[in-house]
Amino acid sequence: MKKRKSPKQLIEAKIWQLCKEIIRKRDGKKCFICGKKIIKNSSWHTGHCFPKSNCGLYLKYDLRNLHSSCYYCNINLGGNGARFILRLEEEYGKKFVDQLRKDLNEIVPDSMTFLEEIYKEHTKMAKWSKKRLINYLKDSHV
Repeated sequence: MKKRKSPKQLIEAKIWQLCKEIIRKRDGKKCFICGKKIIKNSSWHTGHCFPKSNCGLYLKYDLRNLHSSCYYCNINLGGNGARFILRLEEEYGKKFVDQLRKDLNEIVPDSMTFLEEIYKEHTKMAKWSKKRLINYLKDSHV
């Protein structure tokens, strides 16, 4: 018998699907970390700079923490974190990365309310153009 997903699991699955759509639109078929062109969709991942096991719910679906990555960087190199951070600093600056590190300590008091807000926000953002998504990343949170 298949176990039913909880409301939290269901909304997290929907948010993750939106994250993948947004990141793929924003970053294209190029690994943000190593720069390699991603040829097969099965090799196209949405990677976390700060791993979801360490970043908590606050950064798990945060678009600043998510970028396109190839299978090799995301799986074989475990996210290639050191290189990922260097690339973020090159692209967006040290203040950007410092803010992400600071946000690692953010605690979400009510996870369902937080997830519902993220879902609404990401649903709107999924309709944005690539340029608007890039500008949002460059201009926000710093």
